[in-house]
Amino acid sequence: KILIKGGNAIDAIVATAASLNAVEPYMSGTAGVGYMLLYSAKDKKVRSLVFGGWVPKNFDAKAIKTDAKLADGAGHGGMETIGPRTPAVPGNLAGWNRALKDYGTMSLSQVFESTIEYLENGVPITEFDQAMWEGTVERVAPHAESASIFLKPDKSTYKIGDFFTNKPLAKTMRRIAKEGIDVFYKGEIAQEMAAAFQRDGGFITVEDLASVPDKVQWVDPISIKYRDYTVYNNPPPGMGIQQMQVLKIMEGFDLQKMGHNSTAYLPHLMEAIYLSRIDSDKYVGDPKFVNVPVKMLLSDSYIASQRAKVVARVKERMANVRKQSLLENATPVMEDVAQDKFKYATTSLSAMDQWGNAVVIIQTHGGGFGSGYVAGKTGVVFNNALDWMSLTPGKANSIEPGKGVTWCIGGMMQFHKNGKPELIVGSPGSFGILQSVPQVAMNVVDFGMNIQDAISAPRFRWKDELGSVPAKELIIETRIPEKTLQELKSMGYVLDTSLGEWSMTVGGAQGVTYDPKSGWLMGGADPRRNGYSIGW
Repeated sequence: KILIKGGNAIDAIVATAASLNAVEPYMSGTAGVGYMLLYSAKDKKVRSLVFGGWVPKNFDAKAIKTDAKLADGAGHGGMETIGPRTPAVPGNLAGWNRALKDYGTMSLSQVFESTIEYLENGVPITEFDQAMWEGTVERVAPHAESASIFLKPDKSTYKIGDFFTNKPLAKTMRRIAKEGIDVFYKGEIAQEMAAAFQRDGGFITVEDLASVPDKVQWVDPISIKYRDYTVYNNPPPGMGIQQMQVLKIMEGFDLQKMGHNSTAYLPHLMEAIYLSRIDSDKYVGDPKFVNVPVKMLLSDSYIASQRAKVVARVKERMANVRKQSLLENATPVMEDVAQDKFKYATTSLSAMDQWGNAVVIIQTHGGGFGSGYVAGKTGVVFNNALDWMSLTPGKANSIEPGKGVTWCIGGMMQFHKNGKPELIVGSPGSFGILQSVPQVAMNVVDFGMNIQDAISAPRFRWKDELGSVPAKELIIETRIPEKTLQELKSMGYVLDTSLGEWSMTVGGAQGVTYDPKSGWLMGGADPRRNGYSIGW
């Protein structure tokens, strides 16, 4: 609708991001957090916007020790609690506003028009929505205001065919559209939300909220050369550097000769991701609090040493195969029930326009319906981003008052050639984001797939959530041939194939490609989740 009205990619993506308040309320919303990677055709420049959330100034780890535990839906859980003590100070609204103000052509009232309509009049519940509601009911049920919005009057969850509305949030968004974001961060809405947090034992204050608009500023992205492309990603505290390391390691191999998803290709990629994840877990944090050695981690010498380790690790696994033979396969194979697939809470959006602008957003509530906590009568459900930080002091991503949350959601990429974007892609999927996006990108760049085939192709991911690094087990889709799976098992890889041919745990990638010869844009959407590719 925005593109049809003459808006650009920034207008369109902000409108869509805001509409998720209604159509995917469990995934993200106004009090969520996110990242944006934008190419401005006018400025001929790539910029990064970090609105990923910050630890409240009054955060007290001791206060949460007696809170009831509820394991986070994404399978990590630094705090493993829900409620008013788990939200980070939210940045989504400030991020949308900054992007719109600096690079959009429309006003907040114009881009929020559909959001308010959906919240007021309702949206139909899909099969996917029903599953998410059923999987996250425990997160909203303990909070009266949340339950009144996200559960039906009889306390049951929304089902296929129901219409979901959030009239309190419609009222809030209408005020923001009319008065601007200061009413949310510094005005009456901020005061109401802060009063609710104080009453219910939370940490977020008016001062925390008021600090957000000034924190959300454009920064320079990080970049590498990969094949014939310049690749851009978000800097720390985004964890996209892990994706860049993987690409640089894999650049040293002849991937086409190896063959797509073959037993030559997959082990090298698995080991590259395995080693790079150890680095992101060890080094990446808020650069205002920790020194992140970006140049070292992407240097040719360090990448060469990591590539040599990958080769050695694959050779060692192959040697084990020769010792025991495929038939004996003495390595035990675990096929546990994988992480609950109905509790993820992140969405990725990608957009290009006729003027050449290209923008990717990844935004999240952190867990299904975030903290499950609605502050006051605002209808605004808050994230649980603090659960993605470590309570152990001294780590790169340890919780400290005022610190920015380190995020896998910062992992999105733009591939440019001759100064213009030819591929943009992002994905939800917790720490699997850092694994899924490179797989999709290499499917396009190295294996020549169109964007839809690249997204739909079978994928894998290590189970490397917070506290599970280094990982010991992989989730892998069973559309990869059985012979290949057996050969991987014989190499000692512990594979979880319990989720079958398609699994949302390997992400929900969305992307756009541009063909400079024809001028055509092509969008791809992931069938693993609610996702659509629409052009005008």
